[in-house]
Amino acid sequence: MKPTSLLWASAGALALLAAPAFAQVTPVTDELLANPPAGEWISYGQNQENYRHSPLTQITTENVGQLQLVWARGMQPGKVQVTPLIHDGVMYLANPGDVIQAIDAKTGDLIWEHRRQLPNIATLNSFGEPTRGMALYGTNVYFVSWDNHLVALDTATGQVTFDVDRGQGEDMVSNSSGPIVANGVIVAGSTCQYSPFGCFVSGHDSATGEELWRNYFIPRAGEEGDETWGNDYEARWMTGAWGQITYDPVTNLVHYGSTAVGPASETQRGTPGGTLYGTNTRFAVRPDTGEIVWRHQTLPRDNWDQECTFEMMVTNVDVQPSTEMEGLQSINPNAATGERRVLTGVPCKTGTMWQFDAETGEFLWARDTNYQNMIESIDENGIVTVNEDAILKELDVEYDVCPTFLGGRDWPSAALNPDSGIYFIPLNNVCYDMMAVDQEFTSMDVYNTSNVTKLPPGKDMIGRIDAIDISTGRTLWSVERAAANYSPVLSTGGGVLFNGGTDRYFRALSQETGETLWQTRLATVASGQAISYEVDGMQYVAIAGGGVSYGSGLNSALAGERVDSTAIGNAVYVFALPQ
Repeated sequence: MKPTSLLWASAGALALLAAPAFAQVTPVTDELLANPPAGEWISYGQNQENYRHSPLTQITTENVGQLQLVWARGMQPGKVQVTPLIHDGVMYLANPGDVIQAIDAKTGDLIWEHRRQLPNIATLNSFGEPTRGMALYGTNVYFVSWDNHLVALDTATGQVTFDVDRGQGEDMVSNSSGPIVANGVIVAGSTCQYSPFGCFVSGHDSATGEELWRNYFIPRAGEEGDETWGNDYEARWMTGAWGQITYDPVTNLVHYGSTAVGPASETQRGTPGGTLYGTNTRFAVRPDTGEIVWRHQTLPRDNWDQECTFEMMVTNVDVQPSTEMEGLQSINPNAATGERRVLTGVPCKTGTMWQFDAETGEFLWARDTNYQNMIESIDENGIVTVNEDAILKELDVEYDVCPTFLGGRDWPSAALNPDSGIYFIPLNNVCYDMMAVDQEFTSMDVYNTSNVTKLPPGKDMIGRIDAIDISTGRTLWSVERAAANYSPVLSTGGGVLFNGGTDRYFRALSQETGETLWQTRLATVASGQAISYEVDGMQYVAIAGGGVSYGSGLNSALAGERVDSTAIGNAVYVFALPQ
């Protein structure tokens, strides 16, 4: 449906008013978020527990080979890593540079567009350019801007409901994964790459944007954990939470993870032997107050930027950890097995998978996926001992480090099929010869390292996907490909697993075997987060792509001519079966 009129929604925000068919929008409630319609995608992970699973079954392993492109639409230039949202037949799409669009999800026609007036982007944190996620609640769509404002737009018109400055945008504080809704509270993290201080997670009133609470990660002098650092507070940089946040409506807990610290070498930052309280830690908090209910550090003493900030999922599972699971690190012998509500997934770039009791934080088990040499051991209580041989103790000396600070895993999200209990995780087989550079540095140098990329022992492929049984921890299958896998995965009720690629392919795989069932080549890297939705009885699959992909750099370093990758020509692509 074509837009019928124009207006200025606010300074710098152009909105296109839709025809009357889109004037009324069904409010998104807490009940709707907790029980999302099968044909919609109203949260970043489809449901609040972050499964990235569509229950739709029209597209199956038998007919997925018939998928065809039904519409596509160009996007703004920049990094594309977005998850579109779908509600009432409308796609809400975040373009790079804070251009937000409402699009007819059936036809691709533009309904309205919001263009934010940003300060000089040269002064902004480049990690905040891609908006990976937004949130729907009431009649608003929420996003966190590149310059760290929480913005609410009216879903029917695109007009600004409120715009709240979260602070320190001029000091390169930003956000990439966007906000979530937790029992009526808007919760969002932040990233402090390039900032000479640490970041925070905050909770906000959904109607006004007023800040209700704020949790910092780095302790100040005299605060709990200060003694685990060993340096001055002013030399503690970067720790934030830029990965995706999960809300569990059953226990009313918000789960998020913090990142590492800069520079990489503990020698340079003055923290030799320090476990760095607050870094690489999983937190469970009350959304109304920010009260920390439990916490667990999944990687102390980080010298490698392993950022344990990625989504973990909440689900009920029959906990039966197998002593034969591949890469086993530890099983808690004192933890009760059987039916439990757990928090599970791969939170760090190390690729190590963890499982906790979601309500109490009790450690259940941990295992490696990809090859890593940073963790020496994990004891029965989940306490990590790092590998001393990988610590960057000496300057201008190369250390063998696996994986790199691109992972292992990185921001591309995993998926969980709740019916089969299978967890699908995109990974990369990559290592470094890593060296802390002996030079004067600032926070703008971030890690202050020199790195030479290489493959792990015995590997000749970069990208991979592993399928893991969350009950036993056993790997069911693992598939690898030449190109880096820097795109999330999507599971569906039809037994199909979708995954993009830095080789420009968008693929459908069998969830049972990992076999590729269908693939099509896009104009550019398939870098966005695939979703599936239904309009008028038709199931669609959508993915956005384009912009610079870190995985393309891995391809250049390791795959050479085997991978044809380009970041030119951003667009969103939508596929369906023939009518």
